[in-house]
Amino acid sequence: MKKKNGIIIALCVVVVALIVILAFVLGRNTSKKDEVTSAPTVAPTQATQTAAQTAKSDVSKSDIKVVKKYTTIEDDDYSMVLVLQNNGKADAAVAVTGKIFDGANANVGTERESIFMDPGSQSVVCLDFDTEGVKVKDDDYKISVAAATSVKPGLKNIMYKKKVVGNIVKVTSKNEGDFDLKGVETHVLFYQKGELVDIESEDMIENDSEIFTKGTEVKQSFDTREQFDKVKVYYSQDQ
Repeated sequence: MKKKNGIIIALCVVVVALIVILAFVLGRNTSKKDEVTSAPTVAPTQATQTAAQTAKSDVSKSDIKVVKKYTTIEDDDYSMVLVLQNNGKADAAVAVTGKIFDGANANVGTERESIFMDPGSQSVVCLDFDTEGVKVKDDDYKISVAAATSVKPGLKNIMYKKKVVGNIVKVTSKNEGDFDLKGVETHVLFYQKGELVDIESEDMIENDSEIFTKGTEVKQSFDTREQFDKVKVYYSQDQ
């Protein structure tokens, strides 16, 4: 009888142990499911903000390089000319603020201009200062960059041919892109022995419109009173 009771007690102990183990395993599985269920989700607004921040980070001040800086003085006009290049991967709105200083390092003139540049393009900013009665001792400039939104730039899409006849430069420009361009201006830089001696600019106007239609050509003429042995053609876009 004692032996039978001992077997029954042993069986009860095993059953209780199995129940405890099963309860422990089920509890762990339930806990894991709760952890997965309670994992945080990204709200749509957060995803949108993240995408916007990523797009904004595509435009950087370091993307805009000053290829060349020139200064010219004629009568009472002081000009600062910057040739810029967009080395980034996004359309950029570029603002240039230039300042001139006299012998006492006092600011005697400030000019600002904004342009739009597509990736890989070059453009020109020309800042003209009225210096009547002032002798310019030094100058400086500051560049700020943001994503281009109001204008879609396409300077790389403009192809040109130039012909020099005496002191006249004839430029034929063609928009070879797949969209129209707004606010285009043509700049012709005149050089003598490597020095910039003059810059002439003119808005790209086609049929009394400032829209440079895709696939079309525009002919322009530029002249100077300066002696020159070389010319370069650039384009800019603004509003």
